[in-house]
Amino acid sequence: MSLPVVIFDTSALSALIKDEQFEPHVKALTCGFDVWLTAMSVDEIIATPVPETRETLIVGLQRLLASGRCVWPPHEVLTLMCAAHAGNPKSFDWRTVNIRTTRYERAIIDREFTEDLCETQLREQRSVEEGYMEFWQGLRGKLDTFLVAANRPRRYGEAAEIARTGKVLSGLGKPLYQRGSGTSLDDDQIKAFMDACPPFRAICYGLVGTWYDVSLATQVFKKLAGRNDQMMAVYLPYCSRFVTADGKQETRLREIGEEAKLECEVLSHTAFLASFNVLA
Repeated sequence: MSLPVVIFDTSALSALIKDEQFEPHVKALTCGFDVWLTAMSVDEIIATPVPETRETLIVGLQRLLASGRCVWPPHEVLTLMCAAHAGNPKSFDWRTVNIRTTRYERAIIDREFTEDLCETQLREQRSVEEGYMEFWQGLRGKLDTFLVAANRPRRYGEAAEIARTGKVLSGLGKPLYQRGSGTSLDDDQIKAFMDACPPFRAICYGLVGTWYDVSLATQVFKKLAGRNDQMMAVYLPYCSRFVTADGKQETRLREIGEEAKLECEVLSHTAFLASFNVLA
């Protein structure tokens, strides 16, 4: 019998590794869970600016890797899914698409990165996040010309309903599919693919999150779930538990899971450890 899959985001990995009970937790995790490390979290940890802290975190990743695996970043997961579907739509099964990456696993074990690479990774992380937010802020400027406060959705669920019943959700999905497969789908076809591919559906609902937060909400808050927070949604269909120490991400991923009809329990780091200790 296979063990339930648990995925920790970067904030939860950091909290777990720095916990004084880390070693007992690792031993218990090995017995009860299949731990999946995401390449997105590995990239973020490699970008840690303080070398000593970075090495501590990487050592922790290596310990966790002993009882699990590493999986590709969201954009690569989407590429694999879209390419597999475009190659044979009738027999497509998202569960059979291998998203494991031994390249990242080797990099963790062999420390296949230099100080320059770590600094470059940090700059790229910041640049991608800034560009992502600028796009949605620009869209808000366009929407402001004909949207008044009374017509704006008040919560993510309302925005998701607007996106689902109109053409926003399929409109977000079509360029993602074309980029990943080189093939275009119409609205009905992209909706059918979303139904057949929960990871793809999750990403689209993740994009709806930023569409709401930055482009539609009556007020744009400074501390929002960022690009990586939303993109982490791609992993929800793969795990029974997704753990985060970031309150914003916990709330948003729960909302995405509900709207996209994904069977995954999103837990805070504290709540997971509490339930985990009871099980242990």
